[in-house]
Parts: sequence; C-alpha cells; structure tokens
Amino acid sequence: MFSPSSRPSLASDAPIGIFDSGIGGLTVAHAMAQAMPGESLLYFGDTAHMPYGDRSPELVRTYSVRIAQYLREEGCKAIVIACNSASAAATDAVREVAGEDIPVMDVVQPVVEYLAERGVARVGVIGTRATVGSGIYGRSLAEARARREGDAASLHPTVEWPTPLLAPLIEEGWHDHALMEPVIASYLTAAGWLGDGMGAIDALVLGCTHYPLADEVFRRVVGPHVELVDGPGIVAKAVSKALDSRGLRRSDSLPRHQFLVSDLTENFKRSAERFFGEEIPLQPGGPWFKG
Repeated sequence: MFSPSSRPSLASDAPIGIFDSGIGGLTVAHAMAQAMPGESLLYFGDTAHMPYGDRSPELVRTYSVRIAQYLREEGCKAIVIACNSASAAATDAVREVAGEDIPVMDVVQPVVEYLAERGVARVGVIGTRATVGSGIYGRSLAEARARREGDAASLHPTVEWPTPLLAPLIEEGWHDHALMEPVIASYLTAAGWLGDGMGAIDALVLGCTHYPLADEVFRRVVGPHVELVDGPGIVAKAVSKALDSRGLRRSDSLPRHQFLVSDLTENFKRSAERFFGEEIPLQPGGPWFKG
C-alpha cells in the first residue's frame, strides 16, 4: 500500500490510480504498463459490487466517488476510470472529487476523440446495458464530430447495442471458448451489422474493458473490413499525453505496482492473470477496508 510514510515525495513519482467494477479494467492497466513502463500503478477492482453494468447510475456514482477519494488519499497523481459503466455515470463526479490538480481520464472520451480525428463514418458500439443505455458514445461522438465537421457530423449516427452476456462469459474464462463466436455473431446480426447488414459499419468499439480478451474472436466474426477499435491502447496513449502535458511522466524509475480488490476469490486470482497478461499479486484492500 502507498501509505503516508511510503508515498513518493515528488508528484511525478506517485502512482497512477486505476479503478474498475472488477478485474476487466486490468486490460487498460496492462496497456498502460506497456506504454509507460516507468510508471507505478495502483489498481482497485470493486469485485464486491460488480458488475456496475447492472447497477443504477446513482449507485455507480456513489461507489466511484468513494474509490476516487481513496485513490486521492493514497497520493495518486492521476485517476483512470477503467470501466465504461462508471465512465458513463460518474466521470464528472470523480473529477469533482479529484480536484484540478489530479487529471482524470475515462475510457470513453479518448476513443471518441480517436474516431472523430480519423473521420470514421459508420461506428457501432457494444457494451453493457448501463453503458449502452446511457448513450454516452453516440452523444460524445456527435459532439466531437460537430466540433470538427459542423453540420456534416449528423450524417453519420452512431449505433449502440447491448451485449450483456459477453462480460460474464469472459469473466468465466470463456473468451476463446467455441461458444463465444456464435454469441458474438448473434448479437452483431441482431444489431444489423452481419448477414444482410454486412458492411454496415466501418469500426466496432468494444465498449467494455472485458471484451479485448476476445478480440481474436471478434476479428473472425467482423472480418478484415471492420476496424476493431483498440480501446485500452488508445486510453493508455491519452493518459501518457495528459501526464506529459503536466510534467508528471516518469520514464527512468523502477515501477511498483499494486493490485487491490474489494473481494478476493481464487477465481478472481486466476482471471486477473488473463486480464493483465501475466501473473500479478492480487490482494484484498481499498476504500471498503478503511472503515
């Protein structure tokens, strides 16, 4: 733990705080560790309250604010909301808690800016019911396009489609199971992007941090003509840029990572290795342990 006595004295040496409703956000943490190998990470997965995708926006905000307070108290120099549902419901609330001195990044806006900058016309988004129900991708992409394209932005509406079965299957380690391909194909067909709708979208946004683990299956289903958007990689680059702009990047230090969850089980330990891509010392901890 980054206790008061062990916290780095310089802001640039402090850890980057990352949180998710569970362990899916470890895909983002892994991308950040690869993009910024000199940075220390403090990851918190709220496994006791997962999944946020089935919670009300008000409850997600309550959980997210408490976690943000904890990460700030732990001396984190930046906070990354590595959860699409929390990004949709709680980004403004987290920013208020973090204050002006701590940059807050979600997993939606960097992807939106990437799509708008590249001028991708027909975008499909899949995610939890909470993320899709919020309409955050379509709304944010329309705003980003309007800033760049003016009235022409309305010619390309974003289609968002809920895929609630995918995260539980991936959580169970079925990301490469034979069942995944027909389930994904069924969802994308229902959305109008496969079958008679083949070629209806130019890019597919995986609007849940679990989904990148099944990217090979997604690529087989959508084919080579649809861009599968690399959300974790895009977010990692955005975080790096934000730290650079504030003079907070570290590139020459030995990183010290911590991975905490609010409820620890053997299944979470096994799953965490899949999400992060290597063995990690997952341990119980976080705001619910502080009384």
